[in-house]
Amino acid sequence: MILKEAGVTRPPTNLEQICDHLDVQIHYHYTDGLEDSFVFLHCSVYHIVISISGREALDRWCIAHMLGNIVLGHCHLYTSDTMHKDILTDSERYILDREADIFAEELLMPMPWMDNHKSSSINQLEKVFRVSKEVINIRYNNLFGKKSIN
Repeated sequence: MILKEAGVTRPPTNLEQICDHLDVQIHYHYTDGLEDSFVFLHCSVYHIVISISGREALDRWCIAHMLGNIVLGHCHLYTSDTMHKDILTDSERYILDREADIFAEELLMPMPWMDNHKSSSINQLEKVFRVSKEVINIRYNNLFGKKSIN
């Protein structure tokens, strides 16, 4: 639904267009000693702060995952961990991370797009969706029941 509302109709998902549609700001940082990406709310605007990894696929995944946290209401429904203190239990953190991962999979590789490309090689899928081979294999397995593709 978000893809349709934002006018994204084909891969790769334009995450900047999605963020513009949702009024979410993206910031990139490279700070020694701080390798985390995170979300914060300031003046009713969400900000996603991405630690630059040097790998486009990983940075795109982090943005999509953080968008999942925002859209799924994780920031409002739960008292979240902070930079200074872990508040969630390991079980709660796992569930929220898994929900955000599923959201990211759906956002970056929706079922109809994957279905259109299911006969493609993993190298072709990596170029089409601009995500890692690992993420493609996980999504492919979840959708089509195969362990991995070549």
